[in-house]
Order: sequence, then structure tokens, then C-alpha cells
Amino acid sequence: MSSSEQLDAPNIDPLRRRLLRVGASFAALPLLVSCGSESPDSAIDEPEPGGPTEPAPQPPTPEPVATLPPRGLHASWIDDPTSTRTLTWFTDGTRAPDSYLEYGPVENGMNDTDIASAPFPQRTLASRQATYGVEAITHTATATNLAPDKAVRYRVGSAEGWSAVHVLPAAPNGRFRFAHFGDHALSEFSKAVVAGVAARAPDFAIIAGDLSYANGDQPVWDRYFDMLEPLAARLPVMTCPGNHEAKDGGGEGYRSRLSMPGEDDHYGFDYGRVHFYLSTGGSLLDGLAGAGALAAELLAIELDLARAALRRARGEIDFIVFVQHYTIWTSEDGRDPANFTLVALEEQILLRYGVDLLLVGHDHIYERSKPMAYGRPFANGYVQLTQGGGGQTLYELVDDIADWSAFATLRYGFSELEVDGDTIRITSYAVDDEQNRPLPNGELRVIDQFEIRARGTFASAAFALPARTRKQLLPEIDAVVRHTARRNALHDAGEHLPWL
Repeated sequence: MSSSEQLDAPNIDPLRRRLLRVGASFAALPLLVSCGSESPDSAIDEPEPGGPTEPAPQPPTPEPVATLPPRGLHASWIDDPTSTRTLTWFTDGTRAPDSYLEYGPVENGMNDTDIASAPFPQRTLASRQATYGVEAITHTATATNLAPDKAVRYRVGSAEGWSAVHVLPAAPNGRFRFAHFGDHALSEFSKAVVAGVAARAPDFAIIAGDLSYANGDQPVWDRYFDMLEPLAARLPVMTCPGNHEAKDGGGEGYRSRLSMPGEDDHYGFDYGRVHFYLSTGGSLLDGLAGAGALAAELLAIELDLARAALRRARGEIDFIVFVQHYTIWTSEDGRDPANFTLVALEEQILLRYGVDLLLVGHDHIYERSKPMAYGRPFANGYVQLTQGGGGQTLYELVDDIADWSAFATLRYGFSELEVDGDTIRITSYAVDDEQNRPLPNGELRVIDQFEIRARGTFASAAFALPARTRKQLLPEIDAVVRHTARRNALHDAGEHLPWL
């Protein structure tokens, strides 16, 4: 299927696609002036000799030079995704004038010029903080009280420079789509993934860790957000950290540049009738000093999923989706599984509360499991979707694929998940061919399709269990922390040992 065929698919509304793309055309709108030269076909009236004279046309007033232009815009939400949007951006240097987010709804009948030039009814002052590792300021502002059924137009900046006007999609009531990938980096395939997701125009995207691969070189983050902006300025991008984020000040490079819900690096939210939880999976753990943080996160996951399972049994939501960087099980050569102690602890939490779908990265492969539990096919288990082909170099698959694996391949790309009532339909796209060569002209190729059905109220009742106490859940937490810290250290040293 060609990219043009996919973009004409009926599940993408043409008006919605136009609104999502329109921001790219606003960077340099011409000034509308009545003075100056006219078209060649216009008649020029010469004044009568001795008659009144008119002042000579004056050149248009130049726009002020942007001394602190915003860059690296990326949207997310830190509160209710139906009525808020948060924008984060950067300015260079250490000087930080008051900066603002200006926004308003895209009203019926607005054309592209109206969207770009109409006054903004709302304005909010941005907060600011130093950006880790570089001389730059991170600005953050949240648009509130948004109409769920209307796209929002916005710009960010200050008197010393404004962004172009961009459009973010409305939060749909009912069916929605989101994209998922991990291990992004800055390769030609990384750029193709950004372009491919933007072309598909989902409602939001999830990046499952290992975003920039700065690995301590903080200016790499600047290039990363420049690459991401054509996507992230036009739809919310939600993230969780990966092990490569730990190399930037133990996660400070990541934290100082992104705005996500909650005060920690893990969080939950509802979108439509789906509950999401994004976890660190221990990816930021650095030695035994992190024992308290990992224990607190595991207890938070236990409590959050227990509540979600109860709400699903009551019919309030249909699905529970869990996201982290690390795989639980994998067919990547040399990592099966990566960390027995933490894997066993996490997996039994997912199984206890009936998580439907586990979205991960880390292993630079594409793999989809059967419903599974403890490394075996299991009808009431979770489906793990590994989409680690976001752009970083691909790895290798094991020679003998385990029976829990439904499909595995080495391709660069992303997955698109459409939630429609009691069904999630997943289509995974590649941006390369079978020999891992880039596809021409933004073409996408479907490499896998499957669907997941909701468990239903009766089946969900079995997972509506009370959350366990710390003593019940974490009797061996010290051993888990020691093993996780050792595993992370060995991984960072470049060792991929199957018994870790």
C-alpha cells in the first residue's frame, strides 16, 4: 500500500488532516499591505499636471527581528487530555523574558488565513527553568478549558520572537488513534518515522523510551527536538524514559525538557475508555541509592492497576494499556529476558490486574506476542508489542523463535493503534524495505496487523482484586534493586549477557 493510498483511507477525516498540517504553512505568511507595486495588468493613472499630488508609497514596516525565537515545540498534557494541552519549548541563552502561550479554538468556517491571523482569545504566561546541560531555557504553558470537540490553534513566544501558528487536534469522543514506537535517535529512519506518523495524523503518539540517544552530549537533545517538532507541535507526544535517558544526569536531561503528568517519571491517565500507565521499568535506577524510588514506583503501579481493574469490571473503561521501555520477554538475540527478578515482579502485577496490552521498546526489533504469561501462550494474558525500530540501529533475532511470539522481524517503523469500542486494531508500518533500505517519497508498508478485543465485564471481574501492601508485594525488593542496578551497569558497559 502506498503512502498516498493510506492517507486517503476513510478513517482520516480530510478536514482534520488539513488542520493538522496547516501549521507548517504559517511560518512565513506575507504581510497584507495595500501599498507597493501592482500587477502588470493594472492601469496606472498619471496625475494631471498641476493637480494634487499623492504621497509616495512607503515600504512596509519590517517585522521585528526575533532575538529569542522559540524552538523545539512539543505538545503533551499534564492534566485532563480532553480539555487541556501543554506546550513546551526552548529559547537559547540564559536570558528569559516573559513568554506566553496564545491559543483559541478553530471555529467552523475558518480558512487557513483565519487560523493563522485571527486574534487569540486566550493567553497564559509560561513557567521557565534552566535546561539541563546547555545554555537554554525551557518554557512550559498549559491551555485550559478547551472544547473537546474543537481543534485548538496556538502560538508560543514573547516580544522577542514568536513561533508559527500550529493546530492541535480535538480530543475525540469515541474512536481514536495513537502511534507507538521507541528507540528513536537521529538517523534517516528516525526522520522517516516522524514523517510517517505525521502523515497518518493520529490523535497522539507514545514514545517508549530512548528518545535522543544524547548519552551525555546534551546539545544532541537540541537536534532531536528540531527533528521532532514537525510532529510534536501538531499532536501531543507522551513519553517514558529509557536506559539511555539515565546517561543524561540520571534522567535530568529528559526531565528538564519534557512535560508529563505527575511529579515522578511514571504516571497514568485515561484517554477515552482506555487507561494508560507509563512506567520507567527501572530504566533510571542508578545503584542501590535508587531502591526507594523503584519500590515507590512498583507500589504506585500496583495501586493504579488495581483501581483500573476495578473500574473496568464496573464498565467504566474497556482496556488497560501499560507502557515502558524494557521488554518483559523478547526474541532479540542475547536478551531473553533481560532481568529475571524485575521481570518476574512486574509481570505478576500485569497478570494480576489483567493488563490487556504491553507497549515496549528497548530491543531494536519489531515483535508481537500472542496473549501470554510467564513466557508461555496464555489466553487470559497480555499481548506485548515491541516497537524498537524507531530509528536506532537494528539488532538481531534469535534463531529459534519461542512459541509465545506471534510475529517478529527486523524493520524500522511505528505502530498505529485504533481504539474503536470494544476493539483495538493495530497496524504496524515500516519505513524501510525488506533489505532495510529507506522507502522512497515517504512511502509506508504494512508489516503486521492484528486486533485485541475487550475482556468484557464478566471476564474483567476476575481481575478486580485489592492492591497489596508493600510487605505483600515487595518482600525481596532489596534483591530486585541489586539485580536491576547490576543489570543496568552491565548493559551500559555494552555487555548483553543472557543470564542477566
